[in-house]
Amino acid sequence: MQSVYSGFRKGQYVVNRRYQRKLVWKKYEKQKFIDSIIKQFPVPLFLGVSFIDTKKGTCFEILDGMQRLEAITSFIEGRFSVNCRYFDLSVISETNDLLKSGLLRQNNPVLDRDTCSAILSYPLPISTTGYSSSADVDETFRRINTGGVRLSRHEVRQAGALSEFAQLVRRCATYIRGDSSHLDIVDLRNIHEISLTHDDLDYGIKIRRTFWNAFHILTEENILASRDEELIAHTLLYILFKEKSQTSSKYLDSVYSPSNTASDQASDAVLKSGIDNLYKYFCHTFDVLKSVFEEGNTNLAQHLYTNDAQKIGQAYQVIFLAVYHKLINENKIIQNKAKLNSKLENIATDCMGILFKDVKWLNSHRSQLVDAVSGVIGDCFDNSGSADPATQSWLENFENILNQSRTENVCYDFKCGIHDLRNDVQKQPDDISKIVKTLCAMHNSHIGSSYILLGVADTDKAALRHEQLYGYKAKGYEEFKVVGVGDEAKKLHKDIDGYQQYIFQKIESLNIDDSFKRNITRNVKFIRYYDKDVVVFKIDRMPKPALFDGNVFVRKIANVDPNPVRQEFMFDFYEEFKAQGQQYPYQS
Repeated sequence: MQSVYSGFRKGQYVVNRRYQRKLVWKKYEKQKFIDSIIKQFPVPLFLGVSFIDTKKGTCFEILDGMQRLEAITSFIEGRFSVNCRYFDLSVISETNDLLKSGLLRQNNPVLDRDTCSAILSYPLPISTTGYSSSADVDETFRRINTGGVRLSRHEVRQAGALSEFAQLVRRCATYIRGDSSHLDIVDLRNIHEISLTHDDLDYGIKIRRTFWNAFHILTEENILASRDEELIAHTLLYILFKEKSQTSSKYLDSVYSPSNTASDQASDAVLKSGIDNLYKYFCHTFDVLKSVFEEGNTNLAQHLYTNDAQKIGQAYQVIFLAVYHKLINENKIIQNKAKLNSKLENIATDCMGILFKDVKWLNSHRSQLVDAVSGVIGDCFDNSGSADPATQSWLENFENILNQSRTENVCYDFKCGIHDLRNDVQKQPDDISKIVKTLCAMHNSHIGSSYILLGVADTDKAALRHEQLYGYKAKGYEEFKVVGVGDEAKKLHKDIDGYQQYIFQKIESLNIDDSFKRNITRNVKFIRYYDKDVVVFKIDRMPKPALFDGNVFVRKIANVDPNPVRQEFMFDFYEEFKAQGQQYPYQS
């Protein structure tokens, strides 16, 4: 086991979130598994695919055993105890070094050294196969996860499901839950940051704080059993097919079955509409509806019903589809959120009588209720002047970007603003050049998109300094402190419009290729997070490296290397740049 932990610390174990289950083991399940190892009981086989990473060497993608491997590594690093005792971090050099550097903390009381050594010497049964083809890897995963393992019905559907429709459902579900990641391939060292956890674990995303549970739509057990994804799947199928869709579990089974007519039709419909458009419009509707609910009682069981809530998942789905129709199909905007919230009060009891009858829930019922609710809330909307229904409020979910930053800090950076936090804040100099240089270095160092969030303090000290300077407290989200740029904009640029104009003018004046200027400027977004103005800078990966002032810069962990890549190392850089997109041969 010690060699496995060493490989884990080197980043040689990865999870492919295209098809992997959520990390959902409860604390007692982790403890029971570690106790089995302590008692030298046999444990199930770990299965994976090996591949070569240009920096890390031979790596291991986990096909079966993710929950168990995470339990082992998190126990060794002291995230939970077994039999009220914690692993002794001084037993092995890797954890001892992390302890000395302050990256790990020793919890007490500790297990005796003999027991810790016995854990480390336990021979884990691991079976590894080399990559052959994408289809073989996908089919292997599907068979592993449908062969007698106790999964919920929707988890069985999801196992190895890689159709366009299944991937759209997964993307929408992670958006709402908040357990999204920068890329599908996630280092096992970071997976705990985006795992769904209960309050008895001090890491991850708390299930009770996810939208579904916080708003009293689904229980924690429902979420762990992927009932949220089941609800989303039914909602998306209605959006795609309306009267031709169905509400039965059997229909959903067929949509998730490879080579089935219903599956092909769903994927064709997604491709026809555009998966990115559907994702954008779905998330836009969710964001708007959530903000409406936040105007009043966020306990929807109480808000939508007079008495006991019946089939609240169906009620939410009906309201979502009615609002989606207004926002997207009719391209309208909400006039008054408080008014709409008031209209939705007791709407399930008053307008959805079928939910209270002991009858089978049919698509015809759903269609009738969507039409009825659309009529009730119609006067809460007005025509939108935008060509894109989602441009008004869906500008990338801010909290999801923050969540993603936990797993790939090389691709994310935070700044309070573009000016120094000093008593005599001046317009010049500014950090625009530094921001663009950082974006170029991020672009050269990692595949995918990279972000700089302006209006988010990178340290508690910076957040406090901002408060002292402008007199307003930061808005907290998890460990992040959102200070906003509105105060800085007002002080030095009159208003947010002047601030925006200043940023774009400075970017245009910089010595970078025009294609990268367009890449950056088209992705600058000004969004509103509660009462805070935030600027999102984003750069999308392009086929060629980004030059800043004629030089190539790279980013190492969370900092830009101050020196450009030297000429004698440029060939190595270009080889690595090309190889970054080829590390995982079966990742699209």
